[in-house]
Amino acid sequence: MQAVKEKTCDIETIGIGKVMSAGVPILAAGTKGKRKIGKNCRIMLHNVMAGFGGTIFNMENELEEIKWVQDRYIEVLAHHSKMSKRKIKKMLKSQRDIYISAEQAVKLGIADKII
Repeated sequence: MQAVKEKTCDIETIGIGKVMSAGVPILAAGTKGKRKIGKNCRIMLHNVMAGFGGTIFNMENELEEIKWVQDRYIEVLAHHSKMSKRKIKKMLKSQRDIYISAEQAVKLGIADKII
C-alpha cells in the first residue's frame, strides 16, 4: 500500500461492521484524509495469536517469528495513526481484545471521517 500511495495514487479505505486484527493497520494505512469508518463500526486490536507444536527448536523458532510479526503490527499501526508504539503496547498488555468505537478510531488516527 505504501508503494502504491507513493508512486501511483491515493488509497481510500473504508471500515464498516467490524475491522479486526490485521484489518486495523490496513484501514489506518490508507491515504490520510481518505480513511473512512462507519458510525457503528467497531475496531478490535489484539496480540498476535498462533498455535504450534513440534520440537523445542521449532517452537522457539515460531516464537521468534510471532514476536517479529507483533513488532511489525505495532510499528505499522503507530506509523499510520496518532498512537505511539508505547501506547499500543500498553493497550495490548491487557492480554484481551480491545474494542474501539468509530469516534475513538478517529481520535486515535486510525480513520479520518465517520460516514
